[in-house]
Amino acid sequence: MGKQMGKQVIIVEPRGVPANVFAEYLRLPLMGTLYLGTILKRAGYEVRVMNENLLERDLTMSDLKADYLLLSLLTPTAERGYELAQKFRALNPGSRVIIGGTHPSFLPEEAAPFADNVVVGEGEGVIADLVKYGSDQKIVKGSRIANLDDVPIPDFSILEGHRKLKITPVITSRGCPFDCNFCCVTEMFGRGYRATSIPRVMEELAQVPTRQVFFYDDNFTANRKRAHALVDQMIASKVKLHWSAQVRADVTQDPDLVAKMRQSGCNRVYIGFESINSETLAAMKKKQTREDVEKAIRIFHKHKINIHGMFIFGSDEDTPKVFEETSAFCRENRISSVQFMILTPLPGTPLFKKLEQENRLLHRMWSYYDGMHAVFQPRAVPPSELQHGMLEAYEDFYSYLNIMNDGINVFFETAQEKASSIFTRLSYNSLESAVIKWKARAIVRKFGGANQEYLSYLKGIRLGKASKSPA
Repeated sequence: MGKQMGKQVIIVEPRGVPANVFAEYLRLPLMGTLYLGTILKRAGYEVRVMNENLLERDLTMSDLKADYLLLSLLTPTAERGYELAQKFRALNPGSRVIIGGTHPSFLPEEAAPFADNVVVGEGEGVIADLVKYGSDQKIVKGSRIANLDDVPIPDFSILEGHRKLKITPVITSRGCPFDCNFCCVTEMFGRGYRATSIPRVMEELAQVPTRQVFFYDDNFTANRKRAHALVDQMIASKVKLHWSAQVRADVTQDPDLVAKMRQSGCNRVYIGFESINSETLAAMKKKQTREDVEKAIRIFHKHKINIHGMFIFGSDEDTPKVFEETSAFCRENRISSVQFMILTPLPGTPLFKKLEQENRLLHRMWSYYDGMHAVFQPRAVPPSELQHGMLEAYEDFYSYLNIMNDGINVFFETAQEKASSIFTRLSYNSLESAVIKWKARAIVRKFGGANQEYLSYLKGIRLGKASKSPA
């Protein structure tokens, strides 16, 4: 492929909601933008990848001077992305805009007016030719990568502000064998589980710029045999990394794998428990029960792996007691940190189609579709009660008392440890939990203060009644 000297490409991830308990991870770049940027850099383009959350500022007009703008959009960043596309076109006559990501993959006609081309699905296989030659088709269908080893190891030097990253994201698989009704992963990447080879993963881990890694895989242990092989190789190679990953509770059905994860450097897992109500879990097609959740917590604690538990409020099976009961469950089971989310009907999911058909969506202002705002009519409570219930659950879990209890637990858990091992435990387990709780409490308070207008809007909506969109 010929060189394209002088052609400048900027790839942008627009900012999302700033006040989110998972805010630290909003700064991690999406791997898709780095893959596309690396492909185009190898093709000879001058490439910059810009993540507004990582940069902690809005892009300026000087940032937007280039020949091509590629936008990777999630649902809550879509509106900001369209705004940037309009500014880019006005600033750079004759330039081209290409939009992709999960949101435009499910609503390509919505994105089309803002772009020369909209890529639906995975873009790595089409991006080089699309940038070089263009296409007469406004909507371009990408193809799923059969062999993920063909995707280049990402070049982090093209990411502006990359030195601010304390954690390096890595992804080793695509697709998920499960089919939860609120998740768009299977619609986007398929139920077939594709994975990079173990040697390729180890090659990438050898090049990461930080000593902490977060595996972006939607389910890191979906293929248990492969997960065993990978952590075995990490142990054998003596790679000195502290890592975390997203897993399902069912991984604890294999305690040997959990033990190996810890031995290879895993210090935290992010688990979508979703609910402690077995009826809710069944409705979500989660294929787990409350007992499965409790067992998973015990086994991870046994192996000294911290848990970030993720729970969803707003299912039709939830009652008004769900908020207090879930927070109490998390405290009693000593989950290290939590992410309470409101059930959010993302385009492309069975949940979205269901609520749309039932006329239960409050509006389509996508910036509120972030898991932190009530955007639909629940069955059991008004939207305002769902919103306040989530905030109250956060306030309860991240209370000063709970933070203090962590501090007390640090003392008693380490009192009998040898002095040589105390600091290692404090750095990566017990003390970290207290610090995360402290930071999260401040973020929750900030969210409440910044969303007073939206909270007022929700108060005007009665249970089962239609509403106007927020201003």
